[in-house]
Amino acid sequence: MKLKIFFILLLLLIFNLPSYAEEGGGDYQLKRYELAVAGGTSLNAEKTTQVMLILGMNVKTKPNLFLRVEPTLEYFTKEGHQMFVGGSSLVLRFVAPHKGITPFVDMGAGANFSTRNNFLGRRLGDHFLFDLILGGGFNLGKRYSISYRYRHLSDAGLFTYNDGIDSHYIVFGVYFK
Repeated sequence: MKLKIFFILLLLLIFNLPSYAEEGGGDYQLKRYELAVAGGTSLNAEKTTQVMLILGMNVKTKPNLFLRVEPTLEYFTKEGHQMFVGGSSLVLRFVAPHKGITPFVDMGAGANFSTRNNFLGRRLGDHFLFDLILGGGFNLGKRYSISYRYRHLSDAGLFTYNDGIDSHYIVFGVYFK
């Protein structure tokens, strides 16, 4: 039941954002999408290998500030053990006012659902997890981006166990409209 409610709320958030962001008008403008692939590892003792797929929707709120909705699918693996985490985060992206190669900083938080509540001895509490995101990178012209991202997953203390997973990633993205 929790899984159904989570995915219904996730779909409503993803598909309603463009209706609030009118292309070329209003206070908020849907500028473009970004499809990104990330590779990384956990910072915890387990040192898992991780891959993440991100679909970012960029809504311009101020001249150098974007609100991004980022649905993600993340895969963890080590020595035959596997876990998937899917969810969505709201990320603020501050972009420097430059042309060409432009630096940016990301920070955000979101809700996720994992296929396991215990992974390689890390007790995550429940399948429902929150994430915190901090990162930075560069837009390479109008088409590509490369960035570093730190991500913390945990149940935010809602359950008895809350070991959490800390990870870092290198992210490669392609923008499109």
